[in-house]
Amino acid sequence: MDINDIVKGGDERISLKENGLNKYHGNPLIYQSVFNRGSCTMSNLNVDSKRAVDNMLVKLKHKDYNKLLAEQQKTLKKLIDKNTSSDFDIFYGPSGSDLCYYPIMFSRIIKTNKPIFSVVTCPEELGTGSNTAIKGEYFFGTNQFEENVKKGDQIHPDVNISQKAFAARDEEGNILNHKSDILDIIDQKSKDHQVIANLVIGSKSGIVDNIAMIPRANDNVFWVIDVCQMRTTAKLINSLIRLNCMVMLTGSKFYQSPPFCGALLVPKTISSKLTNITDEAVAPFLDIFSTSDISSDHPILRSKFRENENYGTLLRWEAAISEMKLLSFYGEDMVTMAIDRWNAFVISQLQINSKYFELMPDQQFTNRSIISFNVKHPDGSLLTDEELRKLYLKICAEQRDDFYDFKKIIIGQPVKYDNKSFIRLALGSFNVRMLIASEFDFKFDRKLVKIIAKELEALFWT
Repeated sequence: MDINDIVKGGDERISLKENGLNKYHGNPLIYQSVFNRGSCTMSNLNVDSKRAVDNMLVKLKHKDYNKLLAEQQKTLKKLIDKNTSSDFDIFYGPSGSDLCYYPIMFSRIIKTNKPIFSVVTCPEELGTGSNTAIKGEYFFGTNQFEENVKKGDQIHPDVNISQKAFAARDEEGNILNHKSDILDIIDQKSKDHQVIANLVIGSKSGIVDNIAMIPRANDNVFWVIDVCQMRTTAKLINSLIRLNCMVMLTGSKFYQSPPFCGALLVPKTISSKLTNITDEAVAPFLDIFSTSDISSDHPILRSKFRENENYGTLLRWEAAISEMKLLSFYGEDMVTMAIDRWNAFVISQLQINSKYFELMPDQQFTNRSIISFNVKHPDGSLLTDEELRKLYLKICAEQRDDFYDFKKIIIGQPVKYDNKSFIRLALGSFNVRMLIASEFDFKFDRKLVKIIAKELEALFWT
């Protein structure tokens, strides 16, 4: 194994194409001269995470893979639960989207004969892979074993999931509150279904669902909370676990690991019920998960899956854990202050350039490390999704000679709502550390806003 394994062991989104770039127009191994304000989409290694990955590669030459995997998960658990106040198991996945299959599998094991009904919030602001996986369909064309499957097909004939989705925003971009409707449908469907209720804390634009609904629902629901952006506190994560919620994490958003690496935190109140493990129950998931993914606390379940030392997932999580450790040195107050100052500055720059940009509504209800905004034509009308993607490609896919010493820019991918689309700027942990080290010099962000405006003018204002 070597550093190149960091772009292996997952689906086709992480692999490098003939041009040396992934689907996000970047190479995670190349980080010098890259300016990243798109951690909500993808990140590269940095000098610190690269060192952590190199150290893990050295360990892999001398220590057993499974021991290193167990050590890594122990470290991750301690970073999440410093006071050991929560009792949960960790299940890995090559990506956050892969994690969506676990609640389906758990339902088949625990509630063997019950059909599954899925409730989903903010579907347009989840990863497209997650939306597909939640329905029990393949979201990928290539799995971690480098085998081909048919994207969009059901993972198994016996997996048929009914679903109700609740949109994140209305046609004007305002954030919608579906609390009452969600509770009503849970009550209705849980009589004869195993309900899996999927909420999100940190959607593509940073939307936070109302988790106050969780204690008000009946006990027959599996709550799955998407915290994949990881733009929250360990305190909240532990609170969710104590509410018997399964919590989805990734290290490849806020903590800026290369894409992707997922971890599902499963409260012992749920995982302790994984006892009646039949071949029939796990059959749909045999080409999705491997022994590397299944918690070592569940040896019988683990034994049902193929052996596979997934170095890619291990290395990507090592990069993320390195960032988690380094950021923790600054303390929560300092990190919050840094994000708040950046948020205020960038919003001021977008407002100064209001002839080009328009902030999305309800910014106050989203995570402050993500700023979402529309982009305008000269007549004030908004760019279509297709037009915005052209602008995104112009900014991210090309080498630059107009941005200090940076040759590459990463910003957040466009996100659709109704028939429109917005674009995003986002901070990650490494970005926060660099801002603190620079004593909050925002010259790069000022210049970035100007570059977006310049490319907009060249494409659509002439």
